[in-house]
Amino acid sequence: MKGAEVIEKLNDFLTGEEIIVGSNGNVSRQIYNFLSQPQVYLRGSMGLPMSIGLGLALAQPEKEILVITGDGNFLMGLSTMTTIGNILPKNLRIMILDNKTYATTGGQETVSESLDYLKLLEGFGIKHYGSLNVIESPTMLEKAFEILLTSDQTAVLHIVVDEDIEKLENIPWHPVEIKEKFLNR
Repeated sequence: MKGAEVIEKLNDFLTGEEIIVGSNGNVSRQIYNFLSQPQVYLRGSMGLPMSIGLGLALAQPEKEILVITGDGNFLMGLSTMTTIGNILPKNLRIMILDNKTYATTGGQETVSESLDYLKLLEGFGIKHYGSLNVIESPTMLEKAFEILLTSDQTAVLHIVVDEDIEKLENIPWHPVEIKEKFLNR
């Protein structure tokens, strides 16, 4: 199963009230094309989705915040996970789509294969986490979504996916338009 297919399936589990932060590149384009609009679509901001998600979670504690990021973006933003693990905002969820590549920039390998995500997250102090290989166990995805989205604490779901080859059209909005559409939603 590819990351885009995971995002499409996620749509069935969302209420429409969540704020979704999509990492730059393919993930943001997939969110733009497959989930309700507008959301927070990042551009040119490698490694920042968790920081932005944390800021939104703290600024809007009454809202559920879902960060959807790729493994490359997650790895570049690891320092923020220390802060998230220290604060543990109850309304923050993070979904990592791990295709083991920097897909947007040409498919270079990440070091994701060498990590034990569960131990890493535990080391950050995040107690509610899971890891799922949807290539091997696609039927477990729905249950994983339910657990992630109904958690009463900071939660992270690491999902191993096939590499996406399909290139989606860029989000047609300038970053200022993205901000304005999001603020006026």
